[in-house]
Amino acid sequence: MVKLIYFLYLLFFILGACIISFLKVIAHDYPQISLSRRSHCDYCGRILRWFEIIPIIGYFIVHGKCNSCKNQLNFSNPLLEFIGGLMSCFLLYIDDFSYLPLFLMLIVLGFSDFFFGYIYPIFYLLALPSFFLRFNHLHWLAAIAIYLSLILLQKIYSLGLGDIEVLTIIGLLFDLNSFLCILLLACCFCLIQYFGYKKRAFRFIPYLTWSTGIIYPLSYLMFR
Repeated sequence: MVKLIYFLYLLFFILGACIISFLKVIAHDYPQISLSRRSHCDYCGRILRWFEIIPIIGYFIVHGKCNSCKNQLNFSNPLLEFIGGLMSCFLLYIDDFSYLPLFLMLIVLGFSDFFFGYIYPIFYLLALPSFFLRFNHLHWLAAIAIYLSLILLQKIYSLGLGDIEVLTIIGLLFDLNSFLCILLLACCFCLIQYFGYKKRAFRFIPYLTWSTGIIYPLSYLMFR
């Protein structure tokens, strides 16, 4: 029985890593997604072999470099896949997948905002199952207050409408304390980027994705 549980966690870890890899491709290629698309090197365009596209492991098989052009591959790819595997195992551990659709939405939007600086609202539909699964625990008043407050702030500060909508969705699904923690941590990430790279323009949704992925497990472990 114990071995079966470990095997189940391994399967969920692999599944989570594969989901991250898949969602990254969706966010990068949408709306021109091709079913015949082949993974290729970002530098020389060489089509990757099957073992090179294995989540996490493929990066280390080729020692983090393209076998053709020898350029260093981005280590964020296996790192994000590893984190996706851990999050998948955590959801299995707590036996609660009601927030999974929300996380899928945030991951796609986070990648899209990171790559292009904008998002496609159609991906909001990914979070719909979370709304239905947690319908009795939605925070309507808080979400409305968050949306209206941010719309008013938008007249003074340059807030993106996508940022406002994503924050409203988070506020609808999480209680106010968790929402404020997520927002505060995302702002801290922005400050780190500002002092580290002196950037004044921020793509905020990736930070919201990271913050939600950090605060949710911590909140569960601290207050369960």
